[in-house]
Amino acid sequence: MSAAERRSYLTLDGMRAIGAFLVVTRHVPDFFGGFRAPESYLAVDLFYLVSGFVVAHAYGERLAKGGFFWTFFKTRIIRLYPFYLIGIALGVAATVLTIVQSPHGWWTWGKLAEAAGIGLFMIPMVPGLSVNGSTLDGPVWTLFPELVANMAYAAAIRFMTMTVLAIIMVVCAAGLVFAEFHYGTLDVGYGAWNSWAGLARVGYSFFAGVVMFRVLSDKMVVSELASWGCLALLALILGFTPSNAIAPWYELGVITVGFPALMALAVRFEPKSALTGRAFSYLGLVSYGVYIIHQPIGHLLRPTLERVVHLPHGWPALPWAIGFLAFLVLTAGLLDRFYDGPVRKQLRARFLGGK
Repeated sequence: MSAAERRSYLTLDGMRAIGAFLVVTRHVPDFFGGFRAPESYLAVDLFYLVSGFVVAHAYGERLAKGGFFWTFFKTRIIRLYPFYLIGIALGVAATVLTIVQSPHGWWTWGKLAEAAGIGLFMIPMVPGLSVNGSTLDGPVWTLFPELVANMAYAAAIRFMTMTVLAIIMVVCAAGLVFAEFHYGTLDVGYGAWNSWAGLARVGYSFFAGVVMFRVLSDKMVVSELASWGCLALLALILGFTPSNAIAPWYELGVITVGFPALMALAVRFEPKSALTGRAFSYLGLVSYGVYIIHQPIGHLLRPTLERVVHLPHGWPALPWAIGFLAFLVLTAGLLDRFYDGPVRKQLRARFLGGK
């Protein structure tokens, strides 16, 4: 499929935004009152699934022809790193504020220097390291496993038959089952003790996305109701509170069956309204930025607001939730336009010949 023939997947863009917004509620809960999306961490598995689909869609043919591996590697780094760097910088700022306010707390200037230095190289949490980039900005831990999956796919694409992909998914599914019942949750992968589970999560979902790209029809059906329905269903899945007895089966079912089924619908149905399409496209564009910057920005804003506005305990949820999300979308949009986009353009010109 040539670049000219590739279609946009607007409903998938909208779903990525919903996933990012619900992750925000998890990491900065003070802005959302009593609202919780208990399974919001499963949005990471959805992001991996979409990543596999999109990477196969955009780069699969060129990778299969050979001679594109290092260009692909540089393309992915250029796509991810500029916003990642902003997230680390904001995390440094939030940590400086923490140290100044609590000089005898857990954070020290030495730990901050170590976290910032290690974080610049996207080094994940490994045994022997007390801090890293994700200590400054929690969500960034998911980027390294995604890059591992990206590079494994690119390096071995000639051997990535449906049988091989199925074997990878089965092995990773076994890892998911073990992690679920060993830790009692699939909210794992970010620590040195369970980093292997992060690889199981990305391994299953990313390669499931590759499989789905290969098997799903590119036929599009225009349906405003179905498109919005996909977003609503995702919100329900992540906002549902399963009982302790069914939680393991619910989480495993969502990742292995539920998300792929939802993606099959999202790929097929696109919004009819041009306004909806533009909204989904824009929110999908800024969703990565929102995901990366929300936690350190929340840590910066909360004490500032409490000191300046003298907010009482238990903020009213709706006004602050809407305001904070709108602020994140606006900030991510401005950063995309005036920082991320120009920086990536310069990097592509420098390292990819402007491609």
